[in-house]
Amino acid sequence: MAGWDVHTHLIPPTVLAAAHSGEFGLSIDSGFLVVAGKERLPLGRLADPAALLQWISDQELDGAVVSVPPALFRYDQGVEWTALVNRGLRELATPQLRVLGHLPLLHASAPAIASALGEEGVFSGFALGTPGLTGLDAVWKVLDSLQAFTLIHPGHSPDPRLDAFYLSNLLGNPYETGLAAAELVFTDVPGRFPGIRFCLCHGGGVTAALAGRWQRGIDTARPGIEAPSLAVAEALQRFAADDLVHDPAVLPLLESTFGEVLAGSDWPFPMGSDGIDPRRAVATEALTRPLGAEAALP
Repeated sequence: MAGWDVHTHLIPPTVLAAAHSGEFGLSIDSGFLVVAGKERLPLGRLADPAALLQWISDQELDGAVVSVPPALFRYDQGVEWTALVNRGLRELATPQLRVLGHLPLLHASAPAIASALGEEGVFSGFALGTPGLTGLDAVWKVLDSLQAFTLIHPGHSPDPRLDAFYLSNLLGNPYETGLAAAELVFTDVPGRFPGIRFCLCHGGGVTAALAGRWQRGIDTARPGIEAPSLAVAEALQRFAADDLVHDPAVLPLLESTFGEVLAGSDWPFPMGSDGIDPRRAVATEALTRPLGAEAALP
């Protein structure tokens, strides 16, 4: 089975070095990377590119698309944090490990950084969290010009009701992805910037189940809605989603909702898949190759 896993994670080596030095609010404690004294990322496979290469071999894949874990998006940290993360991602890039750049989405420099990263020939696109995806037309313009593969990965939901039962992940993550998709659809980003190749993690979260409700809101002119140029169904056909839903009964809905459903494992997290289903679509080399006219991986 040839192809690419579009949803895997590694901690960049520069981030690990900063943690050992106590920089950027990072530390190492009992085999965990501690972020700002709160979130704890287990080391081991998450800090071991060789383990990911073994996963690629075991799954008989061509390679994997790597992004940082969402705890490392840290949009409050600005451009210095972004530079540190991207330096580490450059170190991880190989012909079998394609990396997605990090952007300081809430900083005015985000469009310029996206443009510069897109010209390097190293980054295969970008991974974005869900801090709120409205008001980012300057970023979308750059990503559209690059025809950038753009992975939307949920960040932590701020709802305290989700603290119990691991619901911050089990329910909060799908909600956050659906919220991001809704923001993109209702601000007409797929219609206005058709070159961006969005891919929603975790099967698009709640998006497919709610698409009809969103269209009903448009059709009945609910408050605050300005009808986008594309119907919801047409807009979502311009998105891909990964297939990480843990329930094969859901897959036909995804296939009818999104333009493409791609294999994504969320390696190496426990909520990821145990293996790539050889019957599922896997991303092609053309989708994952680095941006830039003269892309040249090390």
